[in-house]
Amino acid sequence: MKPVLMRHVEVVNESFKAWRNARPYMHNPWHYHPEYEITFINRGRGTLLIGDAVLDYDNNSLVLLGPNIPHEWRSSMTEQPDMSSHSMAVHFRMNIFGHVFCNIPEMATINDFLEQSLRGITVKDPDVIRTVKLKLNQLLQTTGIERIGLLLSILNIMSNAKELYYISSNNFVNSVHEDHDNRISFVQKYAMANFRKQLSVEQMAAEVFMTPTSFCRFFKKRTNKSFIQYVNEIRIAYACKLLYEEDLRISNIAAECGFDSLSHFNKQFRKIKSVSPRQFVRQTVRPALQPNRDH
Repeated sequence: MKPVLMRHVEVVNESFKAWRNARPYMHNPWHYHPEYEITFINRGRGTLLIGDAVLDYDNNSLVLLGPNIPHEWRSSMTEQPDMSSHSMAVHFRMNIFGHVFCNIPEMATINDFLEQSLRGITVKDPDVIRTVKLKLNQLLQTTGIERIGLLLSILNIMSNAKELYYISSNNFVNSVHEDHDNRISFVQKYAMANFRKQLSVEQMAAEVFMTPTSFCRFFKKRTNKSFIQYVNEIRIAYACKLLYEEDLRISNIAAECGFDSLSHFNKQFRKIKSVSPRQFVRQTVRPALQPNRDH
């Protein structure tokens, strides 16, 4: 299943959404959305599929996901499945703070933290986890301008944690921001919806009414990668999901992900993941977390 663009019900008279979950995450499809996401697991266990990686989660897991990165929370609890997971979540966009405020010096650490979240970040610092849990509970009971202050406080606390770990690999960074350019947003959605088909620069350029040369220059300038590289990253992320959950031959997975040959798939997989698909499976698709070395 390709990633689904998930649009949540817009909140009324509030600039961002915060809510409690009390249901199995496994009902969520592999999806993406333009908002940043903070999720805290009060009770539950399972697997988070994100980008090209897989992460086990448990009670007190705290995760920040950047915008537009494919992910799926999948509960492994089966007893009383309708109430198997309890969590708190926040979805927000950077534009709620305003461009001028986001560029003040005091926001530098938070901005760096949010930029790193394009790979997904999990927080392991016990003191930070306890404090964020309290503030999230407070946020869910607060209205008005205090909500903004609490969200900034949560981001500040998380960004200064001593134990931060990346989830996806360094090669998988979905650096496209929907708010930056409508054409980039269109290209991203088109690639997400059609990555299993044969996509070319010429085809994509025609979709946005540009010449192939202009489109390549445009896309590279805004994402720091080529269009084909971007599509291959989406395909390999989907391949990791299939390798984790499906009992399929690697050649079938390659075809399902849009690769025209097994050799091309293996080459791109190794380029992005630094291991072969078979090695990825043998590692139980649970790569060691990578520390954020800025802390």
